[in-house]
Amino acid sequence: MRIAIVGEVAGKNLALLLLFFSAISPLQAGQFAYGLGYMATHSDNITREASNERSEVVHSYLAGFSYLENTADLVARVFAQATYYDYQDDVFTDEDVYNLNSSLVWTISPQRFTWTVEDAYEETQIVATAADTPANRTNINVFSTGPDLYVRLNPVNTLAFGARVGNVSTSEANIDNDRLSASARWLYEANSYSAYSLNFETLDVNYDDTISNIDYTRHDAFARVDYHPSRSQYLIDLGATKISPERGKELEGSLTRLSWIRQLTQESSFGLSASGEYADTGADILAASTAAGLTIGAPGSTTTTLSSDVVTGDVYYAKRANMFYTRRGSQFRVNFSANTQDIDFEITAQDRKENAGFLEIGYFYSETTSVILFTEQAKIEYQNFFRRDTDRDSGIRLGYRVSRSIGLELEGRRTDRSSTDPNAEFEENRVFLSILYSSGQLFSPMHTR
Repeated sequence: MRIAIVGEVAGKNLALLLLFFSAISPLQAGQFAYGLGYMATHSDNITREASNERSEVVHSYLAGFSYLENTADLVARVFAQATYYDYQDDVFTDEDVYNLNSSLVWTISPQRFTWTVEDAYEETQIVATAADTPANRTNINVFSTGPDLYVRLNPVNTLAFGARVGNVSTSEANIDNDRLSASARWLYEANSYSAYSLNFETLDVNYDDTISNIDYTRHDAFARVDYHPSRSQYLIDLGATKISPERGKELEGSLTRLSWIRQLTQESSFGLSASGEYADTGADILAASTAAGLTIGAPGSTTTTLSSDVVTGDVYYAKRANMFYTRRGSQFRVNFSANTQDIDFEITAQDRKENAGFLEIGYFYSETTSVILFTEQAKIEYQNFFRRDTDRDSGIRLGYRVSRSIGLELEGRRTDRSSTDPNAEFEENRVFLSILYSSGQLFSPMHTR
């Protein structure tokens, strides 16, 4: 029943999004691409258990599209994909999985009034300590929309006022909530490459189930420096947060965000980021969706936004740091990232420290043939009880382009976990074969399993 409700909510939001888009962009001034695909996967331990492993063959069918537009009237990005998973031996129930990453900013009156719509629909883990399997995942939809009003006092000073209404809906976790937010900002544009602002934001979160969850009001006040000289961008936020829950004590903490992104050459870029702030599931997912949307159409892209990777109705203070390097040449592609995060939940006993790294090296032998090696490792230490996990995921992917629109991929992958809890350990080997059609480079299918 909950799945039907979430699907209905997400469907309404998506329909509203598409109607909004079609109403304000009749000329279709942007870029559009779509794709179809079939994937066959064999796993020797689909349930990722320490013993009694069960093998499975999964047949997957996907369809999706991407759209980008950047005009004076509309800045839009939409990635949407639907995948049907058919478990041949019925280890898990056949399922539909949907992904939506979208944002629209409609300029109604230039430099005066805009309207924003954001929607992110994806899957995330329910229990952080359990293996990542279909039985431990839930659908979650985060929707937000509202206006922004700009009052220009003079050429360099502007007052900005914003409001948002939104909701968070899930299929399994009992954290559905409505969200109302408002903001007031003073913006000062010193020159073409530097800007400063003073910001005040307020958020009111009201849960459907107020017995299991606690409604709260949040206030953020911070100063921002945005400095972007040639080939670099620096962003600094410094401030404070106050959270007033309906039950329990008030929370106060610092708000710090620092980031530096450097375009080293036309083919390579490097970035560093660090933050310390209160967060929740809805805010994390929307922030990660925004960052991922910046690289729609770029498979294997690296972003600087981290999330808790688990659905919860609790708020948490997260200290995070990330470094990435990416290079995309004519023959070689390199993606590297390293990150650390320390997440302190207020109520839930899920506090943890995590260090992770990812490396992908691609070699393009010709215009039609490629080889990609990848490896990822995460070390997680739980703070409320004694447990340490090390997750590893490595493999090789062979790609062959039959034509400009049709591609074949063959992948071998090994995933394993070592843990201080013997019952949590597992080893899994997968072989993956796919044939994918894409009308353009803008659409790159997302592998959600």
